[in-house]
Amino acid sequence: MRTSDGKGGRHMEGSILEHYKNILDLVPCGICQVALDDDLTILYANQFYYDIYGYTSQDAEEKGFTNARFILPEADFQMIHKNLLDQVVRGKTKFQMEYRGVHSTGKILWLLVQCTYDPNIPGSVLCSLMDIADRKRMEEEIRMSMEESKTAFALTDKYMYIFDVENRRLFQPEATAEEFGLPVVADNAPYSIVESGTIDEESRQEYIDFYESIIQGKPKGQTVVKKRKQDGTTGWYSAKFAMIYDSEGRPRRAIISSENITEQREKELTYQKWSQHFKAQEGKTIGYYEYNLTKDAVEAGDDPPDYLRPFEKYTDTVRYIAERFVYEGDRARFYNFFNRDKLLLRYYNGQSSGNMDYLRKRDDGSLYWVRATVQLIADPYNNDVRLFMMTLDIDEEKTETLRLQRRVEHDGMTGVLNRDTFMTRVTEALEESGPAARHALIMLDIDQFKVQNDSYGHQFGDQVIKETAGILKHFLRKNDICGRIGGDEFMVFLNDITCEQDVIPRIAQLCDLLKRKYPEKGEVSCSLGVVFYPRDGENFKELYRNADIALYEVKRAGRCDFRVYEGEAEKEKMDCGEKDSDFPGTGEKR
Repeated sequence: MRTSDGKGGRHMEGSILEHYKNILDLVPCGICQVALDDDLTILYANQFYYDIYGYTSQDAEEKGFTNARFILPEADFQMIHKNLLDQVVRGKTKFQMEYRGVHSTGKILWLLVQCTYDPNIPGSVLCSLMDIADRKRMEEEIRMSMEESKTAFALTDKYMYIFDVENRRLFQPEATAEEFGLPVVADNAPYSIVESGTIDEESRQEYIDFYESIIQGKPKGQTVVKKRKQDGTTGWYSAKFAMIYDSEGRPRRAIISSENITEQREKELTYQKWSQHFKAQEGKTIGYYEYNLTKDAVEAGDDPPDYLRPFEKYTDTVRYIAERFVYEGDRARFYNFFNRDKLLLRYYNGQSSGNMDYLRKRDDGSLYWVRATVQLIADPYNNDVRLFMMTLDIDEEKTETLRLQRRVEHDGMTGVLNRDTFMTRVTEALEESGPAARHALIMLDIDQFKVQNDSYGHQFGDQVIKETAGILKHFLRKNDICGRIGGDEFMVFLNDITCEQDVIPRIAQLCDLLKRKYPEKGEVSCSLGVVFYPRDGENFKELYRNADIALYEVKRAGRCDFRVYEGEAEKEKMDCGEKDSDFPGTGEKR
């Protein structure tokens, strides 16, 4: 028998432990009898007890392993010693403790100790020990895992819930419960949650179906629902669950994670809306396509015609369409409107849609009007900017609109712009002019027109006016502007001239062209007043007034000529009362 050299050891001689020592050595757990003295002296220990601590029975005493101080950290020893004595004093005959021990290698052990105190054998307790290091390690791993999960959820926008399947009870975070005006522990879930009004009406069935899947014991599931907060605001939330089963395979707990996906859901709904809208128009369109502007890629839309199949990039497709189908006069506008970089810039500046009307060429070379409608939408899953494009045939509608617009904007007799439209167009051109821009404005009227009109009749007067307009239209470039201001008075705006001196010969040529002879009626001529932008004025009103002054000087000098405005000297003459004219329609006839 292994004992200490103390008095207690001698008392053990002849005890029941002596008779059963061989049996106790075979028991697969540590057994010992410990004296309730200051050192917790080991009165008896079986072989497995020493094995736990990494000793043999032969060298235990040699190394001083005779009491609990040897195998317990000092701080733990005091606590265990006190606990043992307290249990005995309180009359406890059976109790257990968990404590740390020190292995012979220095490694810390975790032990579960079952203690029995027999009042008939006072002064000692009989103990059985089990190594619970694996259990403690598992408990620590579980604790760490729970802490990690808690921390992970705290660092995200996700919420974690626990649903007790048997009791239909939902446990939710306190902050979440407060946000939605719900109890932390909600009984009769999911129906109590639905009845509270937290779940938006359009999502109630999806919410109930989600929990029914849990109750049925499915291993996992997910849903998206619209929820209403206590403050009245609504948002979209995704939810996923994973089931935990008991040892018999019955569903016990569902772990639910939820995330606010309002922003993504709104993107999804917007994307679906426009996708469905554009697809619904397929039968009415020339073409419907989807492009990924971020990746410069063709990704979806109608089954493309054979001539577009080779193109995988958006920019290549735009270039091919422009060169093959777009009328040359609209091609620059087309490139500008569909420029990839400009479209992306418009999107990021909050401009998500637009239209462009342009002339498109048929296979036979004829032209017709089409309207390209675009919608820019962020992909809800990766935030790439997508372009929905639909091209409609609007030739009939556009032709009628242009006809009506022409009637409104043009002079009925001559076909040139009327006064209001001319003023508007010139004003717009001036406002869009850059710092280096140069323009010329010409004011002209027919010399002695009233006399001729009175002498030869209104029919002849109308003929002269129409022919004058025709000469002006023939004389002008494509980007110049011509208008009839009233009666026999016209104005011409020469847009983007190179320099003033280069224009003078052309104006002289125009003056000669406007000089005509009519049999039996004599000669018809015109007088012209010329001003330059920005030298003679920075807006239409200033340019008009100064052109009128220059025209007056031509009239005063004998007519049938042109004059360039000379500045302050001519203004002084006008201020002396020799001429009084102001804005279109207010001056007297010359």
